[in-house]
Amino acid sequence: MVKESFRFIHASDFHLERSLQDIFDLPENLRKTLVEAPWRAAEAVFEHALLENVDFVVLAGDLLNPTTTGAQGLAFLLEQFEQLKSRGIAVYWAGGSVDDPDRWPDAVKLPSNVHVFSKKEVESVAFRRHQTTLATIMGRSMDNSQTVRAAEYASEPDDLFLIAVAHGHADVESLSAERVDYWALGGKHLSETLSSEQPAIRYCGTPQARSLAEHGAHGFLLVDVDANSKLQIHTIESDLVRYASQEIDADDIALGRDLRQLLAKRVARLQSEAAGRHLLVKWKVHIDMEHANIVGPSAMEDLLGWLRREFGHGQPACWSTDIEILPPKNLPSKWQEEDTILGDFLRTATQHRKDHGKQLNIKPIIDTETPASNLWQAALSPSDTATQQATLERATLLGVDLLRGHKVDLLAPTRRFGGSDK
Repeated sequence: MVKESFRFIHASDFHLERSLQDIFDLPENLRKTLVEAPWRAAEAVFEHALLENVDFVVLAGDLLNPTTTGAQGLAFLLEQFEQLKSRGIAVYWAGGSVDDPDRWPDAVKLPSNVHVFSKKEVESVAFRRHQTTLATIMGRSMDNSQTVRAAEYASEPDDLFLIAVAHGHADVESLSAERVDYWALGGKHLSETLSSEQPAIRYCGTPQARSLAEHGAHGFLLVDVDANSKLQIHTIESDLVRYASQEIDADDIALGRDLRQLLAKRVARLQSEAAGRHLLVKWKVHIDMEHANIVGPSAMEDLLGWLRREFGHGQPACWSTDIEILPPKNLPSKWQEEDTILGDFLRTATQHRKDHGKQLNIKPIIDTETPASNLWQAALSPSDTATQQATLERATLLGVDLLRGHKVDLLAPTRRFGGSDK
């Protein structure tokens, strides 16, 4: 059988029901852009399908919650699907956790070019061009399981290119064992390549980030398959707004470097990497404890105001969401060497920081101090490693503040600065 080349788009996790998060004191010039960003990023997926004249589009779940997004979301998707239909482009859609097929209103009929995979079992659909079958697309919408069950995608060997569509957590080893050429996965907002060789196993990520946890570029994938079933996978960036988190080391402050000049250089680099996109940046300043007065609360408020004035109103804008003060990566050695309570405290804190607070057990203290309050106990008990590490960092600042007799107010800077635009 003579094979032909074809191309398709792999996209997922539009989450049109979610707005952008981690934004403080947003200026008027960015509000409209941030509201529209998820919708315009999703629209770019379909515009690119038309521009590149793809054969079909694979959607791997979590596009929108029909209930919470409402009529606007339904109308948006229908319009995009109809545009694809007018060009003869098929859509293969495996629902995720928010776009469960059962949530789609019965009264709203999808165009004939859209195939939504069942929740009950893996379905197999043949893609044909001019009556010639070029590929098989297998898929299943997510049920109660959060894990992709690779064995359900088992199939008889043939010469057709096989694409598997699924939403959820995936095990590389089990997926690689099946006769699949390309796994189109959804359920992760950061793109990830689990396998670059065939079978190619890819999470395409979300077209638009929603929080600081989803830093960096976002988009979708354009996949070219040649007549020999060889793949070329292209990442298409579609985000309008990009999140970033930047750290300023205590050594830079201790060496007397101009902090504003340092921040300006960081902003310039981020803007160059973002290629014309708006930026939302959180700054983390590791405090130089011997010179803590130059990064105290008042100084940080002034610095945040300067960042917003200088870079937050341009086109594109770089808006600083907040500044967080953290202890230095290395505590002052002469303080740790002291034969004092402060020295003992810092040696203990340093040891816990080395193992990320994994051996730190504050439950007995919490039980003693708040025995009757489950709510307080839950609030004070770190639920994960990152939270426990952050708690340890704040406790270190507080301890130094108390043991050094409040020489510099180190407690106040542990809050986020977000209330001033002076």
